[in-house]
Amino acid sequence: MNMIKVERGGAYPLRVGNMDGAAADLLTSDGNVLLIGMPGIQRSEAQAIRKGKIKAGFIKDGPLILWVFEFPGNLVFDCPFDARLIPRDRLHLPDAVDDRQRLYIEIHLVDSITNVVRGLRGVTLPPKLSLDFLAAVQDQLADARAVNPTLARYHAIDILRLPRLAAVQVCGI
Repeated sequence: MNMIKVERGGAYPLRVGNMDGAAADLLTSDGNVLLIGMPGIQRSEAQAIRKGKIKAGFIKDGPLILWVFEFPGNLVFDCPFDARLIPRDRLHLPDAVDDRQRLYIEIHLVDSITNVVRGLRGVTLPPKLSLDFLAAVQDQLADARAVNPTLARYHAIDILRLPRLAAVQVCGI
C-alpha cells in the first residue's frame, strides 16, 4: 500500500486537471476513495459534502456499475465503476463474512482549478449495499461486454433522476 498525505487546505498529491464530477477508485489495495473535483467550489457546496447527509447507491445494468452519490443542495455525482480495469495485483475484494459488514469510503473533495483539498470525509455504506456491491463486482468481473453503450443511456438521463434509479440509501460515519 502506498501512503500519501492528504490534508484539508493543502495541495492534493495528484493532479485532477479540469475535473468537474467524481471518480470512484474502489476496491484497490490502497483503499476506497471517492474523488470529487469541482472547479471553484463554493463554501456552501464544500460544507454540504463535508458535513451533510450522504446517500449512495448504484445501478447494475449488464456489465455496468454506476455509482450515484447524493449530497444536500441537489449535489449529485455519478461514477461509473469497472473492476475489470483495476490491475489484478491492486484489486482487493474483501470477503463478505456476514450481513453487518460495511464498506468504508474516503471522500476527497478537491478544487480542480487550484488543486487544493477542500474537504475530507469518511463514510460507511449500509451493510446490504456493501454486500450487493461486492456481488455486482463478481458479476462484472465475469462479464466481457463493454459498458459504453449502456453508460451512454444513463448519461442521457437528467442527473437529478439518478438517485431514485439507484435507490440511494443514507450512509453512516
